[in-house]
Amino acid sequence: FGSSTGGDDYDNEAKGEAQTNGDGPADFEIVMADAAGNKLGADNVKVRLIRERRDYYWNYSADDGWSYHFNEKFLNLNEETVSISKDATAKVSFPVEWGPYRVEVEDPSTGMVSSLRFWAGYRWQDNTDGGAVRPDQVKLALDKPAYNDGDTAKITVTPPAAGKGYLLVESSEGPLWWQEIDVPAEGKSYDIPLDKKWARHDLYVTALVIRPGERKANVTPKRAVGVLHLPLDRAQRKLALTVTAPEKMRPRQPLTLKVAAKNADGSVPKQVHVLLSAVDVGILNITSYATPDPFASLFGRKQYGADQLDIYGQLIEAGQGRLASMAFGGDALAKGGKRPDTSVTIVALQSAPVTLNDAGEGEVSVDIPDFNGELRVMAQAWTDDRYGMAEAKTVVAAPIIAELSTPRFLAGGDQTSVALDVSNLSGKAQKLDVKISAEGQLSLPGGDQSKPLQLKEGQRVTLKIPVLAQGGLGQGKIKVLVEGLDLPGENLPAFTREWTVGVRPAYPAMLKHYRATLNDQPWSLPEGALEAFEPAGREALLSLSSRPPLNLGEQIRALKAYPYGCLEQTASGLYPSLYADAATLKRLGLTGETDAERKRKVEIGIERLLGMQRYNGSFGLWGSDSDEEYWLTAYVTDFLLRARDQGFAVPPDALKKASERLLRYLQDGGQIQVNYSQNAEHTRFAVQAYAGLVLSRSQQAPLAALRSLFDRRSDARSGLPLVQLAVALEKMGDKPRADQALMAGLAASRKNEWLADYGSSLRDQALILALLEENDLAKDKRDERLFALADEVAANRYLSTQESNSLFMAGRNLLGKPEKDWTASIASGTQTRELSNRQPGLKLDGSLLASPLSVHNQSSEALYQQLTVSGYPTQTPAAGGENLSIRREYLNLSGAPLNIGALKTGQLVLVHLEIGAKQRVPDALVVDLLPAGLELENQNLAQSAASLEDANKDVKTIRESMENAGIKHQEYRGDRYVAALDIEGSSTVHLLYLARAVTPGTYRVPPPQVESMYRPNWQALGEAPAQMVVKGK
Repeated sequence: FGSSTGGDDYDNEAKGEAQTNGDGPADFEIVMADAAGNKLGADNVKVRLIRERRDYYWNYSADDGWSYHFNEKFLNLNEETVSISKDATAKVSFPVEWGPYRVEVEDPSTGMVSSLRFWAGYRWQDNTDGGAVRPDQVKLALDKPAYNDGDTAKITVTPPAAGKGYLLVESSEGPLWWQEIDVPAEGKSYDIPLDKKWARHDLYVTALVIRPGERKANVTPKRAVGVLHLPLDRAQRKLALTVTAPEKMRPRQPLTLKVAAKNADGSVPKQVHVLLSAVDVGILNITSYATPDPFASLFGRKQYGADQLDIYGQLIEAGQGRLASMAFGGDALAKGGKRPDTSVTIVALQSAPVTLNDAGEGEVSVDIPDFNGELRVMAQAWTDDRYGMAEAKTVVAAPIIAELSTPRFLAGGDQTSVALDVSNLSGKAQKLDVKISAEGQLSLPGGDQSKPLQLKEGQRVTLKIPVLAQGGLGQGKIKVLVEGLDLPGENLPAFTREWTVGVRPAYPAMLKHYRATLNDQPWSLPEGALEAFEPAGREALLSLSSRPPLNLGEQIRALKAYPYGCLEQTASGLYPSLYADAATLKRLGLTGETDAERKRKVEIGIERLLGMQRYNGSFGLWGSDSDEEYWLTAYVTDFLLRARDQGFAVPPDALKKASERLLRYLQDGGQIQVNYSQNAEHTRFAVQAYAGLVLSRSQQAPLAALRSLFDRRSDARSGLPLVQLAVALEKMGDKPRADQALMAGLAASRKNEWLADYGSSLRDQALILALLEENDLAKDKRDERLFALADEVAANRYLSTQESNSLFMAGRNLLGKPEKDWTASIASGTQTRELSNRQPGLKLDGSLLASPLSVHNQSSEALYQQLTVSGYPTQTPAAGGENLSIRREYLNLSGAPLNIGALKTGQLVLVHLEIGAKQRVPDALVVDLLPAGLELENQNLAQSAASLEDANKDVKTIRESMENAGIKHQEYRGDRYVAALDIEGSSTVHLLYLARAVTPGTYRVPPPQVESMYRPNWQALGEAPAQMVVKGK
C-alpha cells in the first residue's frame, strides 16, 4: 500500500488513505494486540470488503447557491472468516477494481470493528481544481502565477455558453478596471494592464457573461460568473528564516534554538525581530494547526469583498431535464452535579521577541517542563518591510519514561486498576525501584507500593495498580518516584511524576433547606441531617436578616454552579458578576472574585452570548443556528446594554442588530411566531412589552407602538409585562397610561401555565419588585410585595436559573439599605462564629460544618434564618418524580439487554433512555451521568470510532422514534450525556447513545435524571443498578 492525497470530496474526507497500485488483488495482514503491544490470538474473526459508492449531482438553493452533493451506498462485496494464532498474524486477499473501498475486521467476542479505507488504482488532479465548470460558472485562467507592478496579465475566459458581458478587476473598495466582452463558447483571452497604484492583495478578476433568452428557440436566459484572485509578486519581501533545534533533549531543561535570517537575494537583513513558540505536536494535530506565516497573512490572497445578488439562478432551463425522483433506503441506513476536576497538561511555550545580530543570527532559549513527546518550534520574523517564518521539531524524552493510563474520571466508591508503563530509554540496562503512592480523593488498597524492576535498553513494562476512589468531589493524585537510575556523566534530578484524576460523586447533587424565624430560642439542625451527605464536597450557606429573606447568597451560588450553558442560563449566570463586587459577596458568605476576575468572566460571557446571535439580530437558545428565541432576545439585549453601561466593551454592530430586531417585535407582533404556549396572545404581548422596555432606556421605543400595545393590555396573563410597559411608557413621556399600566400590573397574578416567556409566579413577582426598585415606583407597595415574595421563595424547593437571577435582581438594591443593628452566633461542633447586620452570611464547610449545629439570636429583633446544605448523597437516591419519568436500559448492538456486571474492555454499549411526561414539557433537560468505566462515542464527530449506524435492525424502531423526540440540543461530555427536549404531554420519547467499556474495574452507576429547566419542581430520577463491572480481555 502507498499513501496519497487527492483532490475530490472523497479525498478531503480520507487524506492519507491507503492506495493500491492498480486493479487486481489487494493483500492485507491482520494482527490483534493488547495495550502493551503483545500479539494475541483470536478465532472466527470476520473480514469484510466493502465498496464505497458515491453518485454526485449538482444542486441549487437560494441559501447556498450551486453545490454538489452525493448519494452514498456501501456494497458488501466479500467476507471471509479467519483465525489468528498467538504471536502471529493472518493474511487475506480480495480482488478489486478501480475505485474506493473499505476493509473491516470484526472481533466477534467483543463486537469491536477496525476499518481501513483504500483506493484501488491511481487518481489524478482535475485541471479545474475540483470539477468541471458549474452551470453558472465562468472559468478563468491566468498566464502567470504572480505579476509585478506594471505588468500585463493575460486571462483566458471560458463561459458555459457564448454570451456578452463584462471583465473587471475589483478590490474591496470597488472596480479598478473593466471592459465589455463578447465571448464565444470555446473561450477567449484578454489583456489586463496592472496599474502600479494597485499595490494591494485583495485584487480579483471577475467576469459576468449573459446568454440572452430567445422564446422561439426555447432558450432560457443564462447568467454565469467567474471570480479569480489576481496575485502580485512580493517574493523580494520574504525573509528566508531557519531554526535549528536539537533532535532530542531531556525534559526539565532549557531548549536552546539557533535562528538565522537572510533576504530573498541572499543578503543579510538588518534589525530582524523573531518570536519563537514551542508547542506539543499532539495538541496541534487535533486541529491540524499550521504554523502562522506573517508573509502569507500580509501578502497572500484576501477575501473577495463583494456580494453579487440576482435571481438568474432561480430560472429553470427550458425544455430540458426530467422530474427528479427521491432515492430511499440502502444498507447505510441499515442535571447531575459538578463535573470532575480533571487536569490536562498542555505544553505551549513562547519566548519574548528577540532581535538578531548584524549577521542575521541569534539564540533563543525556552525552559521545557516535565514533558515527554514531540514539540513543534514555530518562528515568526519581521523587519520594517520583510517577513518570514520557519518551523522545526524536537523530541523531548527522559531516560526513563513513565506514563499512566487512567479513566477520564472516577466516582466515589469506584475500584479500578490503572496501567503504569515504564520505558527505559537511557541507552543501557537499568535496575530500578519504582515507588507508587496516592493522595487526595484516591487511595491504594494496602497502602503505598514499591516495585523493583530490571529493564533492558528500550524495554517497556506495564504495572497494574489497583486504585480506590473516595467519596465526594475533588481530585486525587498518583505519584511515582523512580530510584536507582544509573546515568554516567549526567546529573539529573530524581525522577518523579504525578498524575491528577478528577473524582466526582456517583450520584446527583442534593440540597436541603432549613428556614426558621429566630426570636429568643435557638434553632438546631436536626440530628443526623449531615450524615446523608458525603463529607467531601459537603457545604452550607447560612444567611440571617431582619428583613424577609430572599437568600441572595444561595441564588448567586446556584447561578455560578449551574453546569449547562444555554442562552438564558449564560445570561442569568453573569448578572452577579456584573453587579456584585467582592465586598458584597463576602457579606453574603461567599468567596469574592477580584475585579479582574469579575471583568474577565463577564467579557467571556459576552463573547459566548454573541456567539449565539442569529443572522437577523435575534438569539438562539443553544447557538446561532438554533430557532429564534423572542423573549430571550429581549432578555439578552437587556443584559448587553446593562453591561455596556457598566463599562464593558460590547460590539456596537451586535447591539444595533439586536435593537433593530426588538423594534421589529414591538412594531409588528406577527414577527413573533409562537411555537407552544398556553396563551399565544400573552406570549406576544410579553415579548413586545419587554422589547419596549429595553428600547425605551435609549429613547428608541416609538410611543405610537407602546400606546397600541397599551390598548391590548387585556392580553396579559401576568403583571410583569404590564409593569414593563408602564416603565417604557413613562420613559417615553406618557405618564397617564404608564400609571394605568402600573396599577393593572400590580393587581395581576399569574397562574401555573406555560406562556413561553420563561416565567413563573415567583419569577414575575421578583422582576416586578426589581423594576419598582430600579425606577423608584410604588414605594408604599414594595415592603408588602417583599414579604409576599419571601413567602413564595420559602414555598418553592427548587428554583430555575431565571428565578434565581430574578431574586438576585430584586434583592440587590436592598443590600445597600441599612438594617437595624443585630447580632447572632452559630455553634457548629466545637467552633463558634459571630454574625451581624454588617456580616449576615457565612459559608460553612469542613470542620465548621459539624453536628451539633445551632444558631442563636442575640438581639431583640426577630431574625429570618435560611440554611442551605448542599452536597452529594451517600446512598442511591430513590427513583420517582413529578410529571416526568425516566427509565434507562443497557443494550448490545442487536438490541438485546446487556449484563453490565460482566462487560469487557472495548465492548460497545447502547444506552436507551425512555422519558415520559404527563403534561407537555418544552424545556426538558436530560442528564445521564456515566459510570467511570464507560466513555462516550461522540456521534457529533464525523470520525467517531463507532456509530449508531452499526446497530442491528432491531434497534431501528428506537432510532426512528428518536428522530421524532423533539431534540433541541445534545452534548457528549467527558462524564455525561446531555439532551434538551420538547416533550409532548401524555407521551414518551426515546434517546439512544453509544458508549464503550474502557478501563477494567467496578464502578457505581448513577441514576438517569430529567427536569424542566424553568419549572424545576418537575423532575424525575430513574432506577439504576448498584454497580457496573468491566473486565480486561
